[in-house]
Amino acid sequence: MATQGPDRRACSGCGAKLAPNHRYCVNCYRPVGDVKGAHAHVESARAVDTTRRADPTRIFLPEEHEAIIHRARARKRLLIIAMIAFALAVAGSVTFYYLNRNWQENEKATARERMARRELQLMADALERFRTDVGRYPTTQEGIRSLARKAFIQDFGNGAPPSGWLGPYLDTVPEVDPWGNDYIYEGTDGGQGFALSSYGPGGEMGSGSPLQVTSSLPPDN
Repeated sequence: MATQGPDRRACSGCGAKLAPNHRYCVNCYRPVGDVKGAHAHVESARAVDTTRRADPTRIFLPEEHEAIIHRARARKRLLIIAMIAFALAVAGSVTFYYLNRNWQENEKATARERMARRELQLMADALERFRTDVGRYPTTQEGIRSLARKAFIQDFGNGAPPSGWLGPYLDTVPEVDPWGNDYIYEGTDGGQGFALSSYGPGGEMGSGSPLQVTSSLPPDN
């Protein structure tokens, strides 16, 4: 309760001078008991569910109190928006990383397949030059190694001399494909045909489609 005198009114709690018509002491927020309606404000303050001192702006500055609540809600919304933007950025970065990695893997696979087809075609052209000189394609035993170095050339009685080899037809024979597997060569039709292939990316036991070239000239009659 507050004390009153003819010249001034003072707070009974802290002794501060009370302004006229104020229901609370502005220094310690003690209610002034002789003001009509003070009891209702005391009950309202007691109803606040908090362990802290009641916000004085709730009573003295209601407009400022509403502004504080509005700013707190705005900060909360900005925080939620920032968290959502961060999550989206992280998800986008992860998605881009995996898409880029898959693209690189596909590019590597395509580049290896192009290299394998090019090497197969180079060896097929060299085998055609071998056939022009020797009169036949290499046997399976002679293999594609005979395109780079002269080995024993067997005479099949086709009219071409055994010494008809005029190679090398390739400076370097790529005996291993871009996936690290051996190229497969097979002489067919008694030296008048061939089949040259790669197992492809799946290897010998894989499920990938093999790459293959065969002789382009018809067998001699």
